[in-house]
Amino acid sequence: MNGLVCLVAFLVAIWLSSVIEWVVHKHFMHSIRFMRTPHDRHAVMHHSERRAPGKFFAKEDELRDYHLFETSFMPILWILHAPLFYSVYLLFGSWASLGVAAGTACYVMAYELLHWHIHCPDEFRFRQKRWFLFLTEHHRRHHNRSNINYNVVLPVADWMFGTLSYRDLAPEPEHVSGQVTAF
Repeated sequence: MNGLVCLVAFLVAIWLSSVIEWVVHKHFMHSIRFMRTPHDRHAVMHHSERRAPGKFFAKEDELRDYHLFETSFMPILWILHAPLFYSVYLLFGSWASLGVAAGTACYVMAYELLHWHIHCPDEFRFRQKRWFLFLTEHHRRHHNRSNINYNVVLPVADWMFGTLSYRDLAPEPEHVSGQVTAF
């Protein structure tokens, strides 16, 4: 029973994390309505670096300056969920709290790793996997039209809130083996 509670809490946390990622990305990273710094670091700096044709993927000379976790707010966002973990503990017990904490932690790690790997064209174990090619193209479309495809990890919230888009875009001019440019 405890394992089932933990699993259900984990899956709910994954869904919740998709929604939170969408909200943070849309309302903090693409708007100055609440805070200017996330917007400037993401919409201005990151998008200007990775939007122009041929610039979506970091180049060899850029990779030494393109570090995992360097500019992300996501680990801090996870820590800010401590009241949620405690509330789940009080309402549903330690197994549910553990499931929520693990689910949100896995989502944050997936976000960090996937976003970094999407922009770094190095060869790695899952570069050719269809799910990764899908997420890369999904994210590339966001860089070309910043009002769509806010999710990086799991586009459930994009689907829920109507921002999921597969509208055709010109293919990226840079070659990355196995790159998918259309669905």
